[in-house]
Amino acid sequence: MKLKGLSNRAFNIFFHTHTVAGIVISFALYIIFFAGAFTIFRSEIYQWENPSARIQLTENSLEYDQIIEKVKQQYPEVDTEKDIIIRPGTTKEPLTTVWVSMKEKVEKNKNAKKEINKARAESLELSYHPVYKTLQVYEGKNHESSPTTIGETLFRLHYFSQIPIVGMYLAGFVAFFFLFASITGVLIHWRNIITKFYGFSIKGAWKQIWTNAHTVFGLIGLPFQMMYAVTGAFYCLSILLLAPATIVFFNGDQKAAFAAFRPDRVIEVNEKSPINTNLKSVNSVVNEFYKTIPDIEVTRVTVKHLGREDAILTAYVQDETIFNGYGVVGVTLKDGKRVMEVLPREKTYTQAVLGAIGAIHFAEFGGIVLKAMFFILAFITCFIIISGVLIWKEARNKKEYTDKQKRFHHRITMWYLAICFGLFPATAILFISERVIPMALNNHSSLVNTVFFVSWLILMIVGLFSKKESILTKRYLYINGVLSLIVPIANGITTGDWLWKTLANQQFYVAAVDIFWLLIATISFFLATSIYGKLDKLVKTKKGNTILEKPILS
Repeated sequence: MKLKGLSNRAFNIFFHTHTVAGIVISFALYIIFFAGAFTIFRSEIYQWENPSARIQLTENSLEYDQIIEKVKQQYPEVDTEKDIIIRPGTTKEPLTTVWVSMKEKVEKNKNAKKEINKARAESLELSYHPVYKTLQVYEGKNHESSPTTIGETLFRLHYFSQIPIVGMYLAGFVAFFFLFASITGVLIHWRNIITKFYGFSIKGAWKQIWTNAHTVFGLIGLPFQMMYAVTGAFYCLSILLLAPATIVFFNGDQKAAFAAFRPDRVIEVNEKSPINTNLKSVNSVVNEFYKTIPDIEVTRVTVKHLGREDAILTAYVQDETIFNGYGVVGVTLKDGKRVMEVLPREKTYTQAVLGAIGAIHFAEFGGIVLKAMFFILAFITCFIIISGVLIWKEARNKKEYTDKQKRFHHRITMWYLAICFGLFPATAILFISERVIPMALNNHSSLVNTVFFVSWLILMIVGLFSKKESILTKRYLYINGVLSLIVPIANGITTGDWLWKTLANQQFYVAAVDIFWLLIATISFFLATSIYGKLDKLVKTKKGNTILEKPILS
């Protein structure tokens, strides 16, 4: 069955632009989807990476006022009149997180020989244990610090946050070009898309195999990929989208724009507001939310100007019974009056759209089943990216190309495969490092990150010593199999929480991570010994292609 397709001229234009766009962004896009797949389960792996969080949490038992008082007592250098942010623990992440600002410090200017007030743009991140009622300061003094780093590292990697200043914008443009590549891919395959889908086979020339696989899996994951291309570009390039909208619809008034879709961002306080010691307690205000707003859970509380007449509490709430059930409510602590509210069921169109983008992008509306589907589709997308690179290479392994051109195409392919395939075993090393490197070290997260990125670099270089793609792939599969097997062993040795113990104690999130890596180890060994063993026998060395049998770095 054939559908009406493009004219020959249009086909050639879209075909070449699709190829160029795809090969330029391929390895960057692979990293985004690979790291993003793990990011979907960021909350679920929290207990595995942080053994102190392997506890049962009692719902609605948090005492906000006690936590604030404890912070004042233990850390007198904290300025509680500035923002105090408290994120209650959940069943997935039982520990409560507290962010507070540091007091302005009076420092001496040696050049001018006088004292000056120098505001320190630092804050303190604290972990509150709901069972032991203890506070622990995280390493560093900023909002991004944490005692553990697996989820944080992969989350930031999936939008290139580790690249200063331009990282997020690079990820945004990659997402934008991915959207372009997806649309052009549909257009060039549209004429025979149904025939190709049902005619998929692993027989024939390698170019045909990779082309069929690329088309079939691309069609299966198309809605998923289009959704992430759009939402990813929106998040990373939002400043380029919102700036024109602010100029057109709000006459350049940023405050008015924020008031329309993020009213919590425009709450202001008077620095000269008088002291008031008769404010409502934080707990009483939060409990009032539970009484007056049905089916909500308070996910975060921000207290601004505590102890002053104009103190305001902002609560971020979620209604899990509806899609996009996020909301925010602002209340004055002087009289309990609501000065701002965006209830989950009463949002404006703008607020609903922005919230929906976040709910879809982070798979926050369908439970564990949806997350598992997104995870699988993310890896299918990674396969589509790799197959696209191999199509590009095989299409240029012809007589009309010189030996020098073939070497160049082969070198590019091997580099791309080494970067992409080296990431999986490096991720296993990230998990192992999290358990092996003592958490008591002040620079624990920095050391774990260093091990991860250095190991990724080493694995990339190791892969480049391979002669051809099949050998490179098989080596990475074996390496990944061994390292994946070590992950649950490292967890058992360092914490004593072996798989059978976590299952018996109903610590299912911890057990699921160990089971996942055991499955990955099994799949890696199976692919390396069974499938690739057979494929090697099918590969026939073509006459005149011996020049491609040299390893890249030999």
